[in-house]
Amino acid sequence: MSRKSSINKIKRDNSKSKNIEASLFMYLYQKGHSPITSHITIFGKNECDCISISKSDYIYEYEIKISRADFKKDFTKIKHTNIINENYTKVRKGETFYLLPNYFNFVTPRDLIKLEEVPDYAGLIFMDEDGTFDIIKKPKLLHSTKANDAFIRKIAHNLSCKLIFRKIV
Repeated sequence: MSRKSSINKIKRDNSKSKNIEASLFMYLYQKGHSPITSHITIFGKNECDCISISKSDYIYEYEIKISRADFKKDFTKIKHTNIINENYTKVRKGETFYLLPNYFNFVTPRDLIKLEEVPDYAGLIFMDEDGTFDIIKKPKLLHSTKANDAFIRKIAHNLSCKLIFRKIV
């Protein structure tokens, strides 16, 4: 494969992910989630594709997957080990730090992955060609620690910086 065709493939795949992301943002906004932001490193060292806070202050993470290889690679991230080991939050100097969201979801084009491939703790949402979403599996509540004001402010700050400095990715 030549360099140019590799670049075109990356652009094509990236635009598909961006379309899912943009549609997901609108879907979450309509459900009353706010703030909503993307590409933020907030749970340890792993970047979240999309994170939102529900009306009841629960933290939702969405991993957008557009290939099977990307889906399989996600399980090498420390967050999945933390979920399995029930290591959700840590406290330092009296302040709670979140290692994991309350709910974790995979978002993919329809039928990219099979329901039985999704871990028991994760949700699965398919996006159809028309931009609508179909919840195939609801995620399990990982922990009941709600987002505090400092966490919500951090998410809002990330989004504000993207808007102000035009770094929306």
